[in-house]
Amino acid sequence: MARTKFASEKAVQNWVAGRVAAGTLRDAIDGAERVETALAQSASPNFWPMFPIDYLSRKCNLRAARAVLDSLSALTLITKNSIKLSQTAGPALFADLLYCAEKTSQFVLFEIKNRKAGVRETVTQLLAYEHEIFNHLPLAGHDDVRMVVVSRDFTTLLDHALTGLNTWSRRQVLCLRFDDTRAEPRLVVHIPRAWKAIGQTTLSGESVCTAHLSFQPRADMTIEQIHAVCDTAAALMVREAERRGGSGFVMIVEDCFYPAITTSPFEIFAGVVNPFSFLPAAKTMGFVDASSSALSKYVLDGGVLGDLSIGWNWVSSDGDAAIEYLGAFGTPIWNGFSNWNAFRDVHRWRSVEVTPDRHLMPVSIDFWGILGDYIRDAVRQTSRMQTFMPAYAKPGFDWRHPVLGVALLDDISLTPVVQQGQWQFSTIFAFGVRLGRLTDLTAHYADGDDETRRKMQAEVFWAEVDIIPILYEVLWRYRSASDLTGAPPTIPIGLYDNSKNIAVGVAAFTKWFVEVFIGERQALMQHAFITGLRIHSLFDARFDTLPSDDPTALAIREEAIAAGRDWLKWTAAATISGHADAATVGDEMAAAFGGAIPLNQKKNAVFKAIDALDDAVIIEKPLIEIPRLMDLWHSMLVHTLEPFSPTNLDWDWFEDQVRAARERNVQHPCIRLTPDGRFGVSKLGPDTPPPLRIANPETEVLLWVTEQSGLEVVVRVTWEGLRMGKVAGGLVRAQAARSRRRS
Repeated sequence: MARTKFASEKAVQNWVAGRVAAGTLRDAIDGAERVETALAQSASPNFWPMFPIDYLSRKCNLRAARAVLDSLSALTLITKNSIKLSQTAGPALFADLLYCAEKTSQFVLFEIKNRKAGVRETVTQLLAYEHEIFNHLPLAGHDDVRMVVVSRDFTTLLDHALTGLNTWSRRQVLCLRFDDTRAEPRLVVHIPRAWKAIGQTTLSGESVCTAHLSFQPRADMTIEQIHAVCDTAAALMVREAERRGGSGFVMIVEDCFYPAITTSPFEIFAGVVNPFSFLPAAKTMGFVDASSSALSKYVLDGGVLGDLSIGWNWVSSDGDAAIEYLGAFGTPIWNGFSNWNAFRDVHRWRSVEVTPDRHLMPVSIDFWGILGDYIRDAVRQTSRMQTFMPAYAKPGFDWRHPVLGVALLDDISLTPVVQQGQWQFSTIFAFGVRLGRLTDLTAHYADGDDETRRKMQAEVFWAEVDIIPILYEVLWRYRSASDLTGAPPTIPIGLYDNSKNIAVGVAAFTKWFVEVFIGERQALMQHAFITGLRIHSLFDARFDTLPSDDPTALAIREEAIAAGRDWLKWTAAATISGHADAATVGDEMAAAFGGAIPLNQKKNAVFKAIDALDDAVIIEKPLIEIPRLMDLWHSMLVHTLEPFSPTNLDWDWFEDQVRAARERNVQHPCIRLTPDGRFGVSKLGPDTPPPLRIANPETEVLLWVTEQSGLEVVVRVTWEGLRMGKVAGGLVRAQAARSRRRS
């Protein structure tokens, strides 16, 4: 069939209409099965996604494509560009093709372009047609109108615009590329390239702004009424903020200091994702520069980024709906402005001020925007939850449950203690501290009276969510390691009957973790965990209130000081003997101790300097600085892990990301497999082996494998091989649980 036969839009329109009339439109569409495959891969029980906006947008595009494809059978023609849609006088609107899927009572709009489709024209026409349908059916929703764009080509701008309709506006748009280069024309499903204007890949704790909506209720209100009012206010905030755009969360928290100190038993704690927070990282990564656009020049070159971020009035993102409602029952006021990272920072334990986690107990939590989409999707994939968070894959646990809601929020916005499945020295120590802290708090909670328990419930809750992700990392490593024998004893989170049973349970787990998980060959690792377990109270500000001659306090201080000096000497010895990067260790030690440790001298002189350090200086450093110095030279904890093949992943998305990196002139873009079995798009670093030559970027890609032992391997693989799970003859190994494949 000659190309000239379809030289006009009318000809393409007639062809599409003929296929619909004959009931063979779906038969002429290629690529529908890839949509189903990609969606199935994204819902795999062995795949836990991270939070990149471009991947979430891709998923919205895939779901929209599937929804519209499902609507393309048994269509009844309403108009074929002949009868105007508008009932009013004035410029007429003529849809190219408008159908009704009578089985589902949905309308299907076709916008057909026989040339490069213009962004403004295409999107404007689609929205105008949809609006006219809504004028006839005022209470219809976006799911009642489905849209199809048929074009020979889809520009980058059009891709972004249509992705915006699917992602942010919740429309359902299917893109079909018209191809008449073969004997018979075909329609090929086109998935718009995801929005990635600034290369956002994940959140950070600092990017989630937080504040407290305190509420002083009327004197005649009961506790039940106060909770009901806060519940309604939180629901209003979620619904109104969802309509206005943006992303965030809201908690109702019980104030355990009521009524002795505070005036209300409940308040609202809320947070939103700050859109200005992504720009600094985007500039560093090369996605945005001042010359990109007038807007980027204003924000980046103008030096207003910080002012815009600070001045951003996010507390009105719900149109002040919550404030307005609460005002009828008392006095609401926003205060305590901060961010999620500061709220969850472990340094809060040392704060002499009363931090929120000591008295604010979450009762419920909800989310809106893309943040809500991500978290609700995590919950709805029950098979995935059973794989990764089995304790919460049961009735009653969803995104509104405080423990699960906070855990998911932490997962996408905080730096994890166990990063990429790597158990380092500092990780082992941090785990010990958290386990010791939880044990101590829950023992006091279990043996306390009802009032003591009420006052402690907030502290216990936040201590639990501090440690739960690490316990899951233990489980995932145990499942994947063939050399770990005997299941780990269970720590019954939430079951605190008495302190004796708690101590017995923790002791059993500790014995297994030290002897089996760490193993006798890792004496320093064992020492790190046990030390953290024993000296955890040193990091609590209340420890400072103990008398200076208290035997327990003295023993803890002495153990912490001895461990700190010992670990500093190990680090110094490793540096002097050449087992550690002297320059790096020197810089880190200088940052922590100034010039007090002269690494350029002989070992005896260095050890003498370490012994001469004031006890108070040592005491200040063990929570973070000294364990991280150990990480600079001490090997990570290694187990014999079973290999896996990377099947059932959305490799089309990875391929698109690598292609986009090349377009940005990124040198040596690659697929990286990190020690926790996480696949991601990266670029070869300066310390990786020399890159292999890629003959055809459309069929081959570099795979960078980071082993637990520190070995860096770069291999050349084909995209087809990745899709089939054939990776370098089995070279690739999961360095965490087989199932913990995150992308």
